[in-house]
Amino acid sequence: MIGWKWEGVDLSKEAQGVLPLQTNSIQYKVIQELKKEDFDIIYDDDYSGEIADIITIKEYDNRLDIQFYHLKFAKDGLVNTRVDNFYEVCGQAQKSIHWKHKKGKEFFEHLLRRLIKTRSGEERSRLEKGTKPDLERLLTIAKNSKPMNFEVFIVQPSLSITNTSQSILTLLGVTENYLKEVGDINLKVIVNK
Repeated sequence: MIGWKWEGVDLSKEAQGVLPLQTNSIQYKVIQELKKEDFDIIYDDDYSGEIADIITIKEYDNRLDIQFYHLKFAKDGLVNTRVDNFYEVCGQAQKSIHWKHKKGKEFFEHLLRRLIKTRSGEERSRLEKGTKPDLERLLTIAKNSKPMNFEVFIVQPSLSITNTSQSILTLLGVTENYLKEVGDINLKVIVNK
């Protein structure tokens, strides 16, 4: 588990939306933190049909590293030990494993197909970092079978790193074990400091 500070974030607000951006949302905060790191692509895949709420991609000489971030708001917007804050997000993390077994071409075509995010008549690019030509180039690389390594993150700021429950730890352990056994994918969980 990784503890983050969540000052200024409404823990009951998951999505950053389209326009205007919800700058006090969990998703906006995570994207701002990821922008401080060295990713080639940061992609907002939120809404129906998503792989994950946020996807990052980093290209190396011999592989592509891809991270899926599954976010969930805190019920009642409070830090607590409610296990029901984790059921859905653990399911999303487990479901996303099937992308490990698809061709890279399908993955990048999904991102290119959904490039514009639309909500309530407003639209914006899903690319928070990187460009459409970057994605098209990565699609070509993926077609040539450059290995893709995956990592999954669950983001649930309702949980304090210093105060958890056995039921939450058990659920996370089952999710971690499933990802490792079925896809050889590591799980990390971002919570509240």
